[in-house]
Amino acid sequence: MNAFTLRRRTRTLVAAVAAVAALSLTACQDDELVGGGDAGQEESGSAAGQDGTSGGTTGGGSDQVGDGEGTEDGEDIVEGGGQGEDGEAGDELAVIPCADQNTQVTVSPVERPINHLLLTVTNTGDERCEAFSYPLLGFENSQSTLPFVEDSVPQAVVSLEPGDSAYAGVITSAADSAEGYTSTSLSLTFMDVNGNPVGELVDLALPGGEVFVGDAAAVTYWQTDMDTALMW
Repeated sequence: MNAFTLRRRTRTLVAAVAAVAALSLTACQDDELVGGGDAGQEESGSAAGQDGTSGGTTGGGSDQVGDGEGTEDGEDIVEGGGQGEDGEAGDELAVIPCADQNTQVTVSPVERPINHLLLTVTNTGDERCEAFSYPLLGFENSQSTLPFVEDSVPQAVVSLEPGDSAYAGVITSAADSAEGYTSTSLSLTFMDVNGNPVGELVDLALPGGEVFVGDAAAVTYWQTDMDTALMW
């Protein structure tokens, strides 16, 4: 065998050994990759188990929310803040108008301004009442109730806690009024939130037994203080 042939066989052998080594290395890497995939799947499975556990917690939270909505306290709040079956507001939002059954009304003379009377309504009930709008007043011999003073509309409805009072001024006549009539009695009716009469008619005694009522007679809205009620 000559030297050329020997070198050729040696190169061939080396190439074959290198190829075998490369194949072995590739197989080892594939095994590692396969093992890594299994590990990834295990980790994913573990993570999925945690998610499942978390999902179970969320489900428990939903159950807790469901229990909260079903509590009697929750129903009480809804019923108190909403409307009952008959359409009336719940206890917490109930609006009670001031009327004859929960108030006391008096009529007082005043020195200033002249030709004025002062109405005072006091809440004698156990709950807050609302003095809506103005009192509907009717003097004896009058053809209709007194008109109201438009400029006297307050910024808000006057609310009366038990024991509190509200006021309305009554203009009986103008200073230079010559036409009119003499009345010996006065009746009053309260109004509800819609401007409708509420409760029974209240008969009021007039100071001095009688009063002259002229064509300028009018009444103010209910006010929180007597000075405001008498400023017109």
